[in-house]
Amino acid sequence: METPDGVKRCPDCGETKAVSEFGRNKRMADGLARYCKACFRRRSTQSYRKRMAEQGKIVREPVAVPEAHKYCPRCEEVKPENEFGRNRAEKSGLTAYCKPCHARVTLDNRIKNHGSDRNYKLKLRYGITEDDLERMLAQQGGLCAICRVVPGTFVDHSHATGQVRGVLCFNCNNGLGHFGDNTVLLELAALYLDGEVLWPDVVILPEQRDGGAVPRTRTYHLSQRYRLRHEDVEKMVAAQHGLCVVCWDRPPDDVDHCHRTGDVRYALCLPCNTGIGQFRDDPAVVWRAVSYVKAVSPDDYDEVEISEAELEELVRAEEELRTDFYARASLVG
Repeated sequence: METPDGVKRCPDCGETKAVSEFGRNKRMADGLARYCKACFRRRSTQSYRKRMAEQGKIVREPVAVPEAHKYCPRCEEVKPENEFGRNRAEKSGLTAYCKPCHARVTLDNRIKNHGSDRNYKLKLRYGITEDDLERMLAQQGGLCAICRVVPGTFVDHSHATGQVRGVLCFNCNNGLGHFGDNTVLLELAALYLDGEVLWPDVVILPEQRDGGAVPRTRTYHLSQRYRLRHEDVEKMVAAQHGLCVVCWDRPPDDVDHCHRTGDVRYALCLPCNTGIGQFRDDPAVVWRAVSYVKAVSPDDYDEVEISEAELEELVRAEEELRTDFYARASLVG
């Protein structure tokens, strides 16, 4: 019981302590807990462990953790805090598990909730399941929807609408990416591979190329691979008005050649050159890529009512773009 000098005796440990060492309990006459905080904590811990044991659960012993460290209950190791991820929902601001354990637990949860990690990613990225993917692949005969030679392994979708289009091989999927799913560029690339280059009458000329020192490695590479000199390439680029002959939008980066005959064709920008290479320099594959993209592109659009003011704004914006183009363009035809 409480004594006049503000202390109280704990019947559990038998010590007389200050009332600040006891918790609050309104049901007691003095308004204080029967046991001191240390004894109450010990009793509470023992009671909790007893209940868990009755349920067949094991309560881990507390682990001494140094400053700037954290205990991972999964691998049962004390690690520096920088080996834990961030989690603002936690009081510590860190994940409960270290990074390797967190990744493992996340994967296990995905498999538990979605059947597999792949199924989870397909749902997240494309809104389809593994069964949907297998059905699509079966309809394609197990092959890439474009080249029809290599097995399809990658889900392809429209970056504009998010619509899943088919299952492609690595090369065809990357080829579409390099051309930005642009059917006009794909048609120009197919014509280019068929030996037809469409020379424009008006282009926006790029900035003047820097005529600095030519690395010896470039000279050796051009002579060994294409039997060309640096001056020959510069003349070729100048004849192309300093632009790629496929897209007519970017300066050329690479000399393009036929992989079958070895003949040099023109100088292309990196996306066009790489995209053509991904399609195996085969115009038939590129034409099939054009048909593939067009087949799943919406032909009809929902009619949307546009006010006179909105229509005038669209016409004005289009006129500004046209005026800006011709202000910067040069006649080359």
